[in-house]
Amino acid sequence: MLQYIPPHVPAFDGMTLKGTTAKVAAIMFAPLLPAPFPPPLKKGGTVGLIAPGRWPDPAVVDGTVALLEERGYTVVTHPQVYLRDGQLAGSDAARAEALMDMFADPTIDAVMCARGGTGALPLLKRLKYDFIAASPKPFVGFSDATVLVQAIRRLSGFVTYHGPMGVTLVEAEADPRLLDDLLTLIGPPRRKGAGLKMGYDGLRDTREGRAEGILVGGNITLLQTLIGTPYDWSGEQAILFLEDTDEPLYKIDRALQHFALAGKFEGVRAVLVGEATGLLDGETGRALPDEQPYGRDLRTIVEAYVPKTLPLAFGFPCGHSVRLTTLPVGAWVHVDVHDTAATLTFAHL
Repeated sequence: MLQYIPPHVPAFDGMTLKGTTAKVAAIMFAPLLPAPFPPPLKKGGTVGLIAPGRWPDPAVVDGTVALLEERGYTVVTHPQVYLRDGQLAGSDAARAEALMDMFADPTIDAVMCARGGTGALPLLKRLKYDFIAASPKPFVGFSDATVLVQAIRRLSGFVTYHGPMGVTLVEAEADPRLLDDLLTLIGPPRRKGAGLKMGYDGLRDTREGRAEGILVGGNITLLQTLIGTPYDWSGEQAILFLEDTDEPLYKIDRALQHFALAGKFEGVRAVLVGEATGLLDGETGRALPDEQPYGRDLRTIVEAYVPKTLPLAFGFPCGHSVRLTTLPVGAWVHVDVHDTAATLTFAHL
């Protein structure tokens, strides 16, 4: 049986970040390949609930449990979820240990985040990626958890899922398709070898086209924090999806400039932009009445960096809105953007 022993010193894949630089460099600059899927969450399986960032309201925890139990699943809530350390659900060590506990427990079939916000980044150096790789299972989160989705996918070597957290599922206005999509993507295939096609409508400002590649992406701000680290991501052969919320437009522009300078758009094959809710247009990020507008909207900013030959769509349901789909990060996907819709086809799911 696997046994996880929390490290006494924060470690990266069995070594401190100040250690073997050759291995770190090899991981950072190695080209990404399509990743295998973890074992699916079977009907009646067990979902482990953790809080890697801010602590969730107990009502959110209860609501998440109720929603999943209604669908026939068992939910195990880690005690760490109820810890409080300022805004966060316990110390960095406690939050990292909770995640590792869920991967170590053979009765847990999938791991879901209860809430994001902030706090996931300091966990990266505390996780044991070789250990996680030895016990693959669906890991689901987005927003602040983008860094965990990316790090586990990159260093443990299997597909992770950019999808709803507990707080997303229980919001009163949440679209019921959130949970349907989640269980479809992390669940067993309907027919072995048949693949899966997902359709999305209501998109805007589309640039039609077809492409195939590795699904990569998440929150713009959090993806920016990973550049130049051992948890970095690659745009090579990527179907890149991006989202953010409550950020000034000038900061989004600056982040995408950073992406471009780091070569992240080189090799990208298509770009899907999420709803990007609550973006602010001003000088300070507060958009006060007397502030000068930035002068560029989100579409203008993105189009300045995405090659004009690539399929492109805005309003894709991958952000902080009432319609959040689930996306298997690291999977090979075929994308078809047409009119105000897009389809994603996963041939190997």
